[in-house]
Amino acid sequence: MQTADIKTKAIVVRAVPYKESDMLVTLVGVDMGKLTATARGCLKRGAKLRYAAEPFNFGDYVLSGRNGRYVITECSQIESFHAITDDLDSYYAGCMVLDALGKLSDEPQPQLMLSALRTLGALESGQEDADRIVTKFLLELLSLNGNQLDFAHCNVCKCNIDGDAFFRDADGIVCEHCKGLNFIRIDAISRAYLAGGEQPDRRLRGEANAILAQLIYEMLGVRISTRYFTEQI
Repeated sequence: MQTADIKTKAIVVRAVPYKESDMLVTLVGVDMGKLTATARGCLKRGAKLRYAAEPFNFGDYVLSGRNGRYVITECSQIESFHAITDDLDSYYAGCMVLDALGKLSDEPQPQLMLSALRTLGALESGQEDADRIVTKFLLELLSLNGNQLDFAHCNVCKCNIDGDAFFRDADGIVCEHCKGLNFIRIDAISRAYLAGGEQPDRRLRGEANAILAQLIYEMLGVRISTRYFTEQI
């Protein structure tokens, strides 16, 4: 059976060494979702397609193969997002974006892909704090997957929440009087920040983002596990 070329705009979300000089690359394509391909010989000195196997690389990829077994034959780079690696906070945040994108793209998610690319561009520019950029991405991720949350009002009694809030998958964000059993507490500072109000210090912003990651796990069953969150502990 002949192999067929596949063309897709894709970003590298993961790459690991394979055999002596190859890399096994996980790509997320705009129109194809997640797939795996081999970048042959890219670990050799002067390899022409080495850049095509580097995490964060976004480009027009040409893959050859069939039945889910692909080889990268061409790549025209659109954006490398290389500057993200110059700042540790931005790098950790960028790795979190790649991890989330990869885990949620078994099927094509074009809007999430666009959100991820915008987020990486914002991290690369360095014009805004990395934690705030992460907050925007995680909130948009929830919204794109049908889970938009209102951190200012109780989803049950509709009151304005002034202090701590509580989350349960069946009810969403609720006040103390409506919390019921088996809830996740969202402290008042994190809740106000996630509602678009207060702007706490860096440590507290990181803690608020860790709460968002926990809510993503509760609602979508996806655990985002990168250094960005372990550094908040």
